[in-house]
Amino acid sequence: MPTAMPTVTPVTSGQKSVAPGAGCALALLLAINLFNYIDRYVLAAILPLLAIDAAMVDPTDPDLQGKLGLLSTAFMVSYFALSPLFAWLAGRMSRWVLVGGGVILWSLASGSSGLATGYTMLFLTRCLVGVGEAAYGPVAPSMISDLYPVERRGRVLSLFYMAIPVGSALGYVIGGQMAAATGTWRDAFIVTFAGGVFGLLCFLMRDPARAAAAPGPEGGHRPGYLKVLGGLARVRSFVICSAGMTCTTFILGGVAVWVPAYIFQREARFVLDDQALARLTEMKDTAGRPLVPAEVLEKLRTVSGPGVMTFAEFRDLLIRTLPAPEEQKLYWSRVYDAATAPGSITNGKSTFLFGVITVVSGFLATMLGGWLGDRLRGRVKGAYFHVIGWSTLLAWPCFLGILYLPFPWAWVMIFLTVFWLFFNTGPANTILANVTSSGVRATAFAINILVIHLFGDAISPAIIGFIADRSSLHTAFLLCSVFILLGGGLWVTGARYLDDDTRRAESQAAGSAA
Repeated sequence: MPTAMPTVTPVTSGQKSVAPGAGCALALLLAINLFNYIDRYVLAAILPLLAIDAAMVDPTDPDLQGKLGLLSTAFMVSYFALSPLFAWLAGRMSRWVLVGGGVILWSLASGSSGLATGYTMLFLTRCLVGVGEAAYGPVAPSMISDLYPVERRGRVLSLFYMAIPVGSALGYVIGGQMAAATGTWRDAFIVTFAGGVFGLLCFLMRDPARAAAAPGPEGGHRPGYLKVLGGLARVRSFVICSAGMTCTTFILGGVAVWVPAYIFQREARFVLDDQALARLTEMKDTAGRPLVPAEVLEKLRTVSGPGVMTFAEFRDLLIRTLPAPEEQKLYWSRVYDAATAPGSITNGKSTFLFGVITVVSGFLATMLGGWLGDRLRGRVKGAYFHVIGWSTLLAWPCFLGILYLPFPWAWVMIFLTVFWLFFNTGPANTILANVTSSGVRATAFAINILVIHLFGDAISPAIIGFIADRSSLHTAFLLCSVFILLGGGLWVTGARYLDDDTRRAESQAAGSAA
C-alpha cells in the first residue's frame, strides 16, 4: 500500500444525510445487479459443454472458441450501445419505471437462451440480455449517489457492486450444477426467468430526489450529451479512472468467460476403456432402445484402451474415430460423459469450486476495498486511486501463478487474483460518482460504461478465443495479463488529481443548488 502522505482537507458534500427509503432502494438494486451477473456467468459455466454440443456448433471448427467468445460480445454490444439512451431517458422519466421495464425484458430474453435451436438464435438472445443491464447500469449508481452523502458512498457502492463477485459465483455454481444434474446445459438458464419478479417490484418504488438535479452546471438547462462528454474529458480523474477500468474490465471480462473452459481443458482426463464402453452400451431411451448404436460402439472399441488422455488428446481421438457431422451431433457429448476418468475434475466440480472461491474472495475484497477507501479518504491524498492501483498491481503475480502452478496450488492463486482484482470495484465507482455533479452523473456513468465495455469485455472474450484457436488458452491468458499492469499503473498515477476534481464537483453541485 502507498506511503501515508500529509493529511488533506476532506471534501465536503452538499448532501448531509441518508434519504428516506434508501435501504429498500439499495436492496432492490442489489438484487437486480445480482441476477444480472448470475445470468452472465451461467453462460461461462456451460461454455465447455456448449463447445462439444454438435447440435449447436461444429466441434471441429478451427474458429470455434472465437465464435463462442462472441456470445459474450453479443451481450456487451447491446449493453453499451443502449446505455447512453437509457441515461438520457433517466433524466426525463421515472428511473424506477425505466429499470423495471428493462429488467423484465432482460429476464425473458435470458431464460430463452436455453431454448435456442442453433448458434444464431443463441447469439440473438444474448444480444437482448444486454438491454437489462443497460437499463440500470448507468441509472442505479446515480440513484444511489442521490440517496447517500459523499462520506458514505464508498461503502454503499461497494455493497451494491458486491453483486459482481456474488452473482458471478452463483452463475458458475448454478450453471455447472444444473447442467450436471439434468444432463443438459439448457436447463441452467431457467433460473434467470426469476429476475422478472424484481423488475415488477421496481414499479412500486418512488424515485429519489435528485440532488441539485434539475438545472445543469450553468443553471439554465440540462446539458446535452456531447457537452457532458466534453466536460468529462477535462476531468482528469474521470478519464484516468475510466482508462484503468477499461484495462481491468478487459482482463476480468475475458478471463472470467474462459476460466471454466481453461480449467476443464487443462485438468480433465478421459479413458476409453471397457467400463466406458459398458456405460455407453447401457444408455437407453424411454422405449429401451440403445442411444449409441452398435456400429458406433464398434468404432470406439477399435481405439479403446486403458490409457488416460488429456482433453486435447481425447478430442483428437474422437475426430479421427467419429468424424461425420451426424455422429458428432448425436454421440460426442455422450462419449465425453461416459469416458471421464475416475477422479478427474468435471465441469460441474470446477465451476462449483471456482464459484465458491469467487464469492468468498470477491465479497471480502469488494467490502474491504470500499471500507479502506473511505477510511483513508482525508488522510491520504488520492486515497481511492491508491487503493485500487496498488491492489491491482498485486493481482499480476498471482495471475501468473494460476498459469504456472499445479493444482491445488493454482486454486490458491485464483483466490488471491480474484481478491485483488475485485478490491477496486467500490472505490473505482466511488471516484466516478465523486468527480461528477448530480445533474450529469447518470450520463457520466453511461459514458464510462460505453468506454470500458466497448474497449474491455465486449471484445476480450472473442480476442482470447481467437488467440486460443491458434495457440492455447494458456497463451491467450498470458498475453492479456499485461492489462493488469497497465490498469494498476494508470490508477496509481491518477491519485494526484482526485481530491481537486472531487472538490470541484462538489462546488458545482453547491452552486447549482444555491
